[in-house]
Amino acid sequence: MGMLIIYKKGMQLGKSSLCLFMACLFMQPLAAMAGPDDTDQGMARVLNIEEPWIENAVYLSSSRDNNASRGHAWNFGNEWDAALGTDWGTEIDAPILLATQPIGRAPSALAPISAGLKYVPIHWGDGDSENAGVIGGEIEGGWWATPQPANFPGVGSSVTEQMLIGIRHGTYWIQGQYGITQRVSADARTGWSANTSVGHRISEDWVIQLELDLNRTSVDAYGHTAAGMVLTPQVGWQINPRWQMVLGESLSRIAGVASLDSITSVLFEYSFDTDKDDPN
Repeated sequence: MGMLIIYKKGMQLGKSSLCLFMACLFMQPLAAMAGPDDTDQGMARVLNIEEPWIENAVYLSSSRDNNASRGHAWNFGNEWDAALGTDWGTEIDAPILLATQPIGRAPSALAPISAGLKYVPIHWGDGDSENAGVIGGEIEGGWWATPQPANFPGVGSSVTEQMLIGIRHGTYWIQGQYGITQRVSADARTGWSANTSVGHRISEDWVIQLELDLNRTSVDAYGHTAAGMVLTPQVGWQINPRWQMVLGESLSRIAGVASLDSITSVLFEYSFDTDKDDPN
């Protein structure tokens, strides 16, 4: 979803892929088709890394810059995922609200509508096995009908191709998202991103994770494309078989900018997959 640093990274995806978006929108009702028996392979969702597995789920999220002075970000959004079998899936990110503080008295806008098509040909193990994993890729595209580069620098129409991995051994795992973003409108930035997290399940219901996001699509104080880094410790709570919550506190740094930004993010997931049914 990439909401955490949405004003600093060109993560919202491409005008040239409007046809891809329409195709994914049409295919969302096909989520009733058989999906994988065990979607997450015993791992948990990371705040700012696309889940590498195929699933039927919806995500609700919010991220807030803890510097509440005028112009700092506070975003709200959701993501819809649908399985098209065991290897193929779709994603739609909409609606997402981009807001700046103070809410209601500073600029706000609806973010680009984005959609993705995911292919995961390699998967082994399941949630009960000692080892499990998934490896795949995704192409995402989106379109911003009403760009506001002055208020939301770095956000615009673009296309991203990315590799997704998730590998688990016992109660420990690593997840990654590595890709290239290509701008379609002048507002977005072309560059790379490399996001990696390590996680550990400390009990049946609780996980801890540490995420490091690196990119070359951030925007510095002068409006130039710059390297960015975000470090996010986070904790996940499996509320029940279908609901999951992830809460994290990030430190964000952009090259050439002296200050560190502190950002609080929360994400809720609701799973539609039948393997999440409570046997009780």
